[in-house]
Amino acid sequence: MEASSDQPDLISSLSDSILIHILSFLPSNLSGRTSILSRRWRYLWEHVPELIFEHCWDEQLLPFLTHRKSSILRKFHLSSGYKDVILDNYTIDQALCFCATQGVEELHLLFDTIHHASPKFSSYYLRAKSLSCWEASLRVLNLRGCLVSCPGRINLPKVEELRLFCVSTESGAFEHIITGCPSVESLEIQQNCHKALRFHHPNLKRLVLDWCHWDHIDISVPKLKFFKYDGSVDSLKTFLMRVYNLKEAEIELYQNRDCNQNDGYVWGHRCVFQAVAQAEHLKVHCGNWEKSALYHNMNLTFKNVKCLALECAELVFLLVVPAIIRLFPCLENFDISLRTCLPYTPEMHIDYYLMSKRPDEEKEFCMQLKNKMESINCLRYSLRRIDVRDFEARDTQIELLKLLVKNAIQLEVICFTDSFGGIARLLKSRQILISCAANKNIKFLAQNISNRHSNVSW
Repeated sequence: MEASSDQPDLISSLSDSILIHILSFLPSNLSGRTSILSRRWRYLWEHVPELIFEHCWDEQLLPFLTHRKSSILRKFHLSSGYKDVILDNYTIDQALCFCATQGVEELHLLFDTIHHASPKFSSYYLRAKSLSCWEASLRVLNLRGCLVSCPGRINLPKVEELRLFCVSTESGAFEHIITGCPSVESLEIQQNCHKALRFHHPNLKRLVLDWCHWDHIDISVPKLKFFKYDGSVDSLKTFLMRVYNLKEAEIELYQNRDCNQNDGYVWGHRCVFQAVAQAEHLKVHCGNWEKSALYHNMNLTFKNVKCLALECAELVFLLVVPAIIRLFPCLENFDISLRTCLPYTPEMHIDYYLMSKRPDEEKEFCMQLKNKMESINCLRYSLRRIDVRDFEARDTQIELLKLLVKNAIQLEVICFTDSFGGIARLLKSRQILISCAANKNIKFLAQNISNRHSNVSW
């Protein structure tokens, strides 16, 4: 049925403030095109408080900014893909100077330039004086693919969130950026290969070091609440982190393919885990423990950890789970991912594809798990909930859960999430676990098992 020509335009009848709010969700080049819709829309784009430029050219940026009528600008986002030609530094500097006069609170400069060596694809050269004019208003600073020059002191007293992704700096400038933001509470550093990271920050509460390769880490963050470290420790020579109130930590360590496992590799693992031993919530990839054999002579007990999350990507890692949880005597919640049904790749040692070809391997793992019946303190005195994700109802997985429920006297709940085994196999697994459980009153929950049974409680 065609709409009548005399039907009122309900969208255009909305107030200016609502229409401007709707336009703020569009890239700026698209919001500008709405000016041709009607006279009602002609000047609305000039008052949008958030500017988002993606894949923008020199001749587009500055004219767009100069046509703005509103003096309020909360967010400025400028990005380019790795196939785009980056704007010249002069154009970007002019745009930043203009936005600084508008009281911008969020600045996002995101350039994907790491795949190109040509000068026209070089990173944006961000000077310290370009940042100095933002000190009165800026609260969020997000940089990617930038070369930061800091010959002088950086002072951004109101910045609360700082993200540095693939940012290159001159010697010592990296620390100057961090210490130049005394109010920052959240700091994320990704894909940076600087030799050392040294700083003291009294107000930092969230720190993420992602895909980083450091030789020396020496930081003092007394108020830190959350810490994530994802990177290699092959070349790590110093790791000092002074923190007193850590609540949550996430650790993902890996080894470069061209490096052999050595004492330095194991030492790097131990240093990182010692730094987060006081956390109450800990998430870690199980392979880190298996490869470095830390569970044999860790000489470290995680007495404060109450919630532990393990990611087990290969069946062989399930063998070390009993040895790992012995290090957590006060554990109350145990979250484990059992996903082993992964696409075959030559690098995988034990996976679903390999198990279908060598079923004797899984039988051997089951026998090894049956022999791991040593007393585990957290199972007897504190463990109350187990969350099992990506359950496939495989023999090795069931054997591990049998070991846990047989010794977990205080266990109250087992929750299965995103199970691949289906309802029938899950019900059968439940009967097996109840038959050997120390506490026969365990409550079993299931979530996202199938489209027909999204939530099941037995």
